[in-house]
Amino acid sequence: MKRVPYFYVVIVLAALFLLNFSPSVSAEEQTYTTQKPAVVHNPFYGGIFGGWVIPDDVRFEYNGDEKAKIQMDQSWTVGAKCGYILPLQWLALELEYAYLNDQDVADSKAEEYLQISNLMANLILRYPKGTIRPYIGAGAGWSWADFGASKGKSESYDDFGWQALAGINVEVMPSLSVDFGYRYFSGSYEANNATDVSIEDHNILLGLQYHFGGVEPLPPPPPVQVPVEEKKCPNTPACCVVDADGCPFDSDKDGVCDGCDKCNDTPDGCPVDANGCPADSDKDGVIDCRDKCPNTIQNCPIDKDGCPLDSDQDGVIDCKDKCSGTPEISKVDENGCPLMAVIRLYVQFDYKKTVVKPEFFNEIKKLGDFMKNHPNLNATIEGHTDNIASADYNLKLSQQRAAAVMKVLVEKEKIDSKRLTAVGYGLTKPITGNDTEEGRAKNRRVEALLQVKELNK
Repeated sequence: MKRVPYFYVVIVLAALFLLNFSPSVSAEEQTYTTQKPAVVHNPFYGGIFGGWVIPDDVRFEYNGDEKAKIQMDQSWTVGAKCGYILPLQWLALELEYAYLNDQDVADSKAEEYLQISNLMANLILRYPKGTIRPYIGAGAGWSWADFGASKGKSESYDDFGWQALAGINVEVMPSLSVDFGYRYFSGSYEANNATDVSIEDHNILLGLQYHFGGVEPLPPPPPVQVPVEEKKCPNTPACCVVDADGCPFDSDKDGVCDGCDKCNDTPDGCPVDANGCPADSDKDGVIDCRDKCPNTIQNCPIDKDGCPLDSDQDGVIDCKDKCSGTPEISKVDENGCPLMAVIRLYVQFDYKKTVVKPEFFNEIKKLGDFMKNHPNLNATIEGHTDNIASADYNLKLSQQRAAAVMKVLVEKEKIDSKRLTAVGYGLTKPITGNDTEEGRAKNRRVEALLQVKELNK
């Protein structure tokens, strides 16, 4: 049964798509709306392609009468091409070489085949705009055919051939495109003085094209100079960028025209100065429309929202805090200095011992340094024990432990003994359970409580 000549359907569909394709002018093509370029952008191209070959029957004619037809199997094709897009941009000239691999004779035990090489010159009618560009065309040239069997001699013929083309070229970038194509090829070869061999192939192709050799599109023409008497905005400042009517552009909509605006990216709604720059009323480096603390004292350290920092979180900002670094303060005065503070001095003792171990001297030194920096604070040194032995025994032991820590503060850290009080609480204030050795070790401790006794103002 004869194959349906569906290449006609493909050509018709491509033509309809070409005629009805909605134009979408790219950015580079818009420059030609007012000035025609002298050279087409990237007019030269080269490419490679490959695809599938669907052959019709090979026909043998003798003195003009058809004598036989041979069914051929499908095969593949590869090739290369180069071309030039004419300045009209609707037309392109193309030189193409294609190799059609073995088209074997169907159901033949002799393994007969047909190979074809074509060199064609094509004329292409193409849609020049946008990134998706349909095309149709026709080509003519020379074809070499090789008939033979894998185990026998082959016979080579060459003669005139022609082809019809249709496809879509898709731009990936200005210098690179992908090509989806269809070729209908027809060739006729004179085998001898009386016998002609005819072949028709349908090729479905996919290719890649590189575009080069042009110049960049011409720039747009300079802005139209509007006479002063015809301008719609006659009082526009000289530094402004204006449109064709002489009216200024204001890209960021801040009320200061482009050209005069020194800050072209002002956030919406921000008040600006005469130069179009956002206002910063308190000069803290955060513009007013983003400043959550608009009245910050000058030279105060601030956060990203324009609010003064309070590093020790005592409620007094750093630039007013005379006692920065106040630890665990429950109450401070207007200068950020403590009225009362609690420092968790934690010194542990061995079972039934009152000797301060050297590894706790550094903790005691921290308390001493703090009291030296805050002379208005006195400290109560509290001693505690575990629950082993009697309450009276533990009360005396805790008093001795508190006194031992107080002695280190006086003798080693040079703290006035009048500022210190040692109190033993025995086993009455455990910080954890006494049912394990670990818990009992934690309860054998000394803590310190600092409190204002006399505030110097």
